Amino acid sequence: MSVKGQAVDFLSGIAAAAPWRSACERALVSLGHKYPSSRTISSFCRHFGSKLIDCEGSGFARVATFESGGKMFCGGEKKLAQLSLFYYFTGYDTDVHTEDEHGVVRLLGRLVRKDDIFFDLGANFGFYSCYVLPLCGTSGAVHAFEANPCLIPHLRRSVELNAQFGAIHVNGLAVGKESGKYLELYDPDRIGGSSLYPHEWLNRDSKVLVPIVTIDEYVRTNGIKRIDVMKIDIEGAELDALQGMAETLRICPPKTIVCELTLLPAEGSPHRNGPEIRRRAGSAADPFQLADFLKQKGYELCQITGDGRLRAGYSLEPTDGSALKLVNVAFIQPELKRLRPELFTSQ
Repeated sequence: MSVKGQAVDFLSGIAAAAPWRSACERALVSLGHKYPSSRTISSFCRHFGSKLIDCEGSGFARVATFESGGKMFCGGEKKLAQLSLFYYFTGYDTDVHTEDEHGVVRLLGRLVRKDDIFFDLGANFGFYSCYVLPLCGTSGAVHAFEANPCLIPHLRRSVELNAQFGAIHVNGLAVGKESGKYLELYDPDRIGGSSLYPHEWLNRDSKVLVPIVTIDEYVRTNGIKRIDVMKIDIEGAELDALQGMAETLRICPPKTIVCELTLLPAEGSPHRNGPEIRRRAGSAADPFQLADFLKQKGYELCQITGDGRLRAGYSLEPTDGSALKLVNVAFIQPELKRLRPELFTSQ
């Protein structure tokens, strides 16, 4: 831990143990929601939150409230509580030290409207499902899919918190290209990072069998006639999920598919042989293959800007640096540009 980190940890310990602990907590929640991208504030949130969990033990529980009005349960077993706390303190889905998905959140705030049907593939703690539900309203619905069984009770508690807004249908299933099978989910203790693929960076000795469903079967079984927005984040199995929705893409294609892609250095680049790149190149989802698949289905690729708008005419390029590059993109039906011009920017 750095000297700065030690100082933040020390001050957080004092604040969490003091009689004014509740006041400190309220102040951090307020600051975290106001400045979610601040590294200093996020550091205090992380350390102070850890001290709160230590003080309150197994009884620790909080409710995160998001800008949309949606709510999410934060608590439970210590590891789950620690990982979910950032939602409570900042109202966003991730720590700014790891990745920035604020643009995706802002896009969904602009994009999703009353009556919409939202599919959340790889729901994790349920942030996106809980954030979007109030936007859909009681006449819309959210269908959440999460393969990791340890997260399902957490998701169901969040569903109860949002009953006034409408329905979140929680499915403890992995989404793939063939229904009726059970596949191994590797490293289920790696919350938000476990995968159906045995990535080298996972603990491949730890695994659990999970049931697989295709979106085609789910749509048919539940009589779903329309999908407005779909978010996919399933740690390398994105193309499998798309291949399992061929009928859906033909009959009721989502108007927008939001996905995070991993760009690697180009083949032949001296950086391609770096240890981290070599570890990921073999099992990460191929973004160009995924983009080509959806292009053939009539979709157009757009970049998601930091303020939550779409930039059309975007093309994927291998990273020219020495590290991986995560990009958040949206695949849209072309008619969206005509129907919702306010969503787009040329800058």
